[in-house]
Amino acid sequence: MKPNPSSLKRSPLRAAFLVCFGAMIGCSFKALAQPAEFAFTPTNSSGTFYGQATVNGVPANANDWIAAFDDMGNCAGAAQVIMNDGLAYINLPIYGDDMTTSTLDEGITGAEPFTLNLWRAASGNILTYPGFDAIILFEGWSNTNGAPMPGFDDPTVVYDFGETPTPPSISGPEATCVDAEPFAPATAPAGGVLVGPGIDGSLFNPAAAGEGTHTVDYIYDGVIASWTIEVLPAFDATILTTGPFCANDDAMQLEAATAGGTWTGNGVFGAVFDPAFVTPGTVNLAYELGEDGDACYDVDQQAVTVYPAPSEPMVELIQPLLDGTFHVVAWDQPGVTFEWYDALGNQLATGDTLYNYFEDPFEVVATNTYGCSSSLSTTLIFPGVFDLREVSMTWLSPATLEVRCGVEHAALWDVQGRLLWSDTFAGATRIELPLQSGDGWRLVTLELAGGGVARVAVVR
Repeated sequence: MKPNPSSLKRSPLRAAFLVCFGAMIGCSFKALAQPAEFAFTPTNSSGTFYGQATVNGVPANANDWIAAFDDMGNCAGAAQVIMNDGLAYINLPIYGDDMTTSTLDEGITGAEPFTLNLWRAASGNILTYPGFDAIILFEGWSNTNGAPMPGFDDPTVVYDFGETPTPPSISGPEATCVDAEPFAPATAPAGGVLVGPGIDGSLFNPAAAGEGTHTVDYIYDGVIASWTIEVLPAFDATILTTGPFCANDDAMQLEAATAGGTWTGNGVFGAVFDPAFVTPGTVNLAYELGEDGDACYDVDQQAVTVYPAPSEPMVELIQPLLDGTFHVVAWDQPGVTFEWYDALGNQLATGDTLYNYFEDPFEVVATNTYGCSSSLSTTLIFPGVFDLREVSMTWLSPATLEVRCGVEHAALWDVQGRLLWSDTFAGATRIELPLQSGDGWRLVTLELAGGGVARVAVVR
């Protein structure tokens, strides 16, 4: 007999079928051939199911498949629908169990109900007749050796499968760059139309849309889905920090055309570069915006130079001269020049010697050939009283001096107050000095064995 919806049973096994077929709903397939879920095992007993398949009142498509499943969820037969004159016909062999393989469940027995299922090639969905929330179990399978089964032998009977329309959807990145390549947002179902700024067919072109926030609509069957994307200005990773630097410069903030990226390189800590942590020479800095492969990405590299800095100056107070003045001398460094300043920043002198300087604080700045500087700010505490003594001394020769009270230490100074020579004599009364004809003015200082200092100026 033909199936009558009023007489078809809503089996108590419905819950079991919900479990068995629930996993199949919404599956996706790329191939238009038989779906994997519709695999079955032919046996030596079968009966053919006739009818027509429609979905929401519209004939199924040529690539759709129809199948029968027993109450254990086993596929008992499957066939592609047959299109004829715009109608989708069902010509479905349904196989019975093979009695010779009692441990296998290949198909239907006379006492088992079965369901009809339709695979939609366009969407990959599997529909259960008449709908997933109201599954009908057919009864009356019989072995007709492949002939139409009684009750299922009328090709004019229509089996209408219910399918909930899939609402359209559109998605894509939240943001992109104005100079990024055009790309296709993800849309479903296929066949809709994209509308909005920057749309060219199925592609979104950031350059055509321009900078700013844009909304793109996907229209399918009169229903609209929307997607919002922000088009950002092009990333520019150009490094603006170029140097050169001195090794003793303070740590500095690195700068690039577009902020917010990642800095790498020797001496780099976050977005700060500290020359003190690198060896003087060439240092490579790198700056990256985004990640390689992203729509918004740029990278730049910059070689910067770090010059050596001079050592901090060391200064020494020389012995007082005959005229009662004092000189301060900076220790010499090759290729380094010196400048002297008072506490107010006024320049006192240039060169390695500050003449006639008394007890005020001062600063000496050393600058090398690279223009790098270091400085020392200090105060020299001069002796309030020098223990100068008048002693009897005799020149036995141009370089030999006799001092009757004995000499512990002697030193020789030039007219600029620079120390030329010094030596220890352990109380000797006769000492030899490195004086030669043509030396010019020299100051001799003598630390006496009995205490105090004696001085004598000579010209050679």
